[in-house]
Amino acid sequence: MRLREVLYKAGFAAGALSILVFSLGHAGLLSAAYLGIALLASSAFFIILLMNGSVSHGRGDRKSPAHIPLSVSEKLLFISIISVISAAIPLALLPPSVRDELIQHLAVPKLYLERGGVFQIPFMGFSYLPQNIDLLYAIPLAFGNDIAPRLMHLLFAVMTGLVIYCYLTPRAGRVYGLLAMLLYVSTPLIFNLSRMAYIDHGNAFYSTLALVGVLEWNESSANRWLVYSAVSMGFALGSKYNSSISFLLIGAFVFYAASKRGGRIVDGLKAGLVFSLIALALFAPWLIRNYIWKGSPFYPIYESAAKASSMGEGVNVTGGMSPLAKRYIVYGESTSQILLLPFRLFLEGRDNTVDKFDGVLNPVLLFYLPLAFIRRGNDDKKYLLIFLCLFFLMAALTVDLATRYLMPAIPALIILVTLGVKNLFEGKYHLKILNVAALSILFVFNAAYIAGLYGKVKPFPYIEGRETRDAYLSRALADYDAVRCADSTLPATAKVMLVFSGDRGYYWRREYCYGDRGGTYLLGFVNNSSNDTELKEKFSGMGVTHLFANDRLLERFINDNFHDGKVALVANFFRNHVTRLYTSNGFSVYAIR
Repeated sequence: MRLREVLYKAGFAAGALSILVFSLGHAGLLSAAYLGIALLASSAFFIILLMNGSVSHGRGDRKSPAHIPLSVSEKLLFISIISVISAAIPLALLPPSVRDELIQHLAVPKLYLERGGVFQIPFMGFSYLPQNIDLLYAIPLAFGNDIAPRLMHLLFAVMTGLVIYCYLTPRAGRVYGLLAMLLYVSTPLIFNLSRMAYIDHGNAFYSTLALVGVLEWNESSANRWLVYSAVSMGFALGSKYNSSISFLLIGAFVFYAASKRGGRIVDGLKAGLVFSLIALALFAPWLIRNYIWKGSPFYPIYESAAKASSMGEGVNVTGGMSPLAKRYIVYGESTSQILLLPFRLFLEGRDNTVDKFDGVLNPVLLFYLPLAFIRRGNDDKKYLLIFLCLFFLMAALTVDLATRYLMPAIPALIILVTLGVKNLFEGKYHLKILNVAALSILFVFNAAYIAGLYGKVKPFPYIEGRETRDAYLSRALADYDAVRCADSTLPATAKVMLVFSGDRGYYWRREYCYGDRGGTYLLGFVNNSSNDTELKEKFSGMGVTHLFANDRLLERFINDNFHDGKVALVANFFRNHVTRLYTSNGFSVYAIR
């Protein structure tokens, strides 16, 4: 059985498992026992899929050179791929300590497991987002393992690289299939995400299956590829809302390709309808759930977009200010800088810096992208470029531009870049020398990033057992010591409001809620209180018994947002009704008395 068949069927089995966990969660049956049974059922489903025939063979299968022994260059590429993946593993074996792991992707499944089922978490707007990948993380969490979700996310990256390899190998040769996989897994953005329990690699995996599947359908005319693409698209939609861009673009391509093939618009409509209905059927559980809970199937995305549109800010899902307006006003960027955003993504990207796209790509990729088109080939290159450009444009207009939000389009970029490398190697001698030099710079850049990441994270003291889990987390998280103290000293009935503390809830063992990062609660509470006793009652009315705050940010917020009278009111509240229990690294635990 060919590798690509295994990848599709593994994706379908994992997607079916996420739907099964979704069903168990809403039935109130989230426990280690039920989740273990679900995992066994999914494994059996995967075996049945493998035994039940194979995907129809297209031109790509007939040209596959898998039976040919590896050449020296292919062996070197294979060793390099294994080396990069191996380099990611020690980082993935560290305890969860990255922002969105602790805020969302592990925190939400942990809350579900503590309750024994999926429930509404009103203070977490993102808990209403699709969670196909997050629910998979609930399985190892139920067995007390929070490292496995990180390894699962790394596995999704590897499988995405394999999908790229399977697509390119019959079209460009095995050496370029391996090169493309190496380019993908070693790209700084991809490598960095591979150490985290995020959802972006899962989202990219399913989106790439959908994209490659529809290209295979267009090439082979085998309708089952359309079905495979649609199923993959459904699971992608259930992983992250930004897959809706892939859905629109791939759906439009299905309509165009079928209309062109059949010579009638009705043929395009039929194919587009089949694709859409299958994808939306697999996405439907999330839509139905949100409609029942919130009266809106696309909550909270639709509400954010509608609010922004009504304010004249365009259709965006990031709040009242559109992403481009934010770059003008908040980041102070000029029109020329805005127009150069596609290039700046590659040139200026920086980790953990929102205005610098919160991630690093490789600038050499820009050099190779246009070179994919210096030689004629099939139409796939044109479609991939259109997909890449339109995905970027639609993402830039609807969400704050971060490199990881573009993950569904990165595989298309890597495919085109690899074809550019191939074209240059097939040119004259001086072009081959230029190609070797450019590739050397590209991989030195990637290697330097990986080495720098190791220097920042310093995983070996923990991996080698010279550092305890608590010691590592104290080193990695400024608020960990204060959280650990609160977990061990606060009464079991405590309810803690997190105020300007980053909302990292995963390590809390007491009930918590967000005071929101923008300070909306605090602003409303203070402005609607005439004295410190009324302010205390505002917190007590929510059941809040304790506060957990970043003291510097809290003090700055109070001084920046209130006049002298309200500042005095807050000071009286802390003097008369609040006791500081513990402080460490600028984070404090307060009791409201």
